Amino acid sequence: MKTRILLGLILLTMPILSGCWSRIEVNDLAFVTAAGIDKMEDGKIRLALQVAIPRMLGAAGQGGFGGEKDIGTKAVWIVSEKGETILDAYRRLQEKLPRRIFFSHSGIIIIGDQMARGGVSPILDFFIRQREARMRSYIIFTKGESLNILKFIPKLEKIPAEIMREQVKQHIGVRINLKDFVHMLVTEGVEPVAAEMELASSNLANEEDSKAPSPSNLETNLSVKGSAIFKKDRLVGWMNDLETRGVLWLRKEMKTGVVTVNIPKEKGNGKISVLILKAKTQITPILRNGELNMEVKVRAENELYENNSKLDVSDPKVIQFVENELEEDLKQRIQIVLDMAQKKFESDIFGFGIEVERRYPKEWKNKYKEHWEEEFPKLKVNIIANMTVNRTGLTNKPLILKVKESEK
Repeated sequence: MKTRILLGLILLTMPILSGCWSRIEVNDLAFVTAAGIDKMEDGKIRLALQVAIPRMLGAAGQGGFGGEKDIGTKAVWIVSEKGETILDAYRRLQEKLPRRIFFSHSGIIIIGDQMARGGVSPILDFFIRQREARMRSYIIFTKGESLNILKFIPKLEKIPAEIMREQVKQHIGVRINLKDFVHMLVTEGVEPVAAEMELASSNLANEEDSKAPSPSNLETNLSVKGSAIFKKDRLVGWMNDLETRGVLWLRKEMKTGVVTVNIPKEKGNGKISVLILKAKTQITPILRNGELNMEVKVRAENELYENNSKLDVSDPKVIQFVENELEEDLKQRIQIVLDMAQKKFESDIFGFGIEVERRYPKEWKNKYKEHWEEEFPKLKVNIIANMTVNRTGLTNKPLILKVKESEK
């Protein structure tokens, strides 16, 4: 009897439980692909959103596309509004949009330099508390206004945010998402660093406009050009793309890259370029007699890709000479970045403090933790480089020597 009553109650409640009272239709959402934040001259914050237009995201020739030239021109809609805070700007935007703003598909957060120099904590606070925001969204900084980056119309993708995401993923520069940046900000012994993006000329003329290149018809493209350096939550400066390569070495994030060295005239003149196949960085704090130093060991296996000198790389002594030149070049590059971080910015973007805490936790807690901002600029760093050339390609002698031999 009790079983029958229980089954009856279950059957009666099933229509109530199966309802979709909290569902949200796709047609009611405005999908944000990227967000840009700028600080305006009047002190207000401008929030700009790159919103996807679903009906324009079909294959080429469908959904309103007239051909290749129109790709990307109407795939997104840029909307912006100013407010006293980001939430205030967000509310004003929502009042003007017919659909609910939806952040779950946003993969890019771009911040202009004026906003960043004043402190990015308000921005991070908003996105951390926003339930739909993705902690894996890449955080990018730009000189000027972020709105200019959002308005860029790509050639190879319909959505500009896809170009930004792929650029950051290529390991050309530092690759920092929202979670990484917040972790650096709240962790003792490391300062935040992130990628810098800008609109740059690709030096390619648009053939449909004119056959003669001119400043008016040169194509522009989004490019990761360096890195933004922070102290606490404030932007303090920039490093260019070459300097950023040194940052990658010291942050143990070097994956691949090309190193080119100049060969002295007495050794054969010209240039030699190698491709980094494997890279490893080891950072070791050394505390002796109360003095703290850092030892940085960098190792890389390389493949020789181009030889424009007269060196014959079939000779082991020549290979050793090339390896020595590569090591000196790498040490100089890392030293330049160290000097900038220690003397110019006074910002430990490499996480040396974290390494000290791991190796000497007691000394870190009692002596260095509270005064790391003063200790880092005067820290002595010993750089040890080990570059090996394991492959020389399909030929050993440079082409210029082979041509001369064939002429004899």
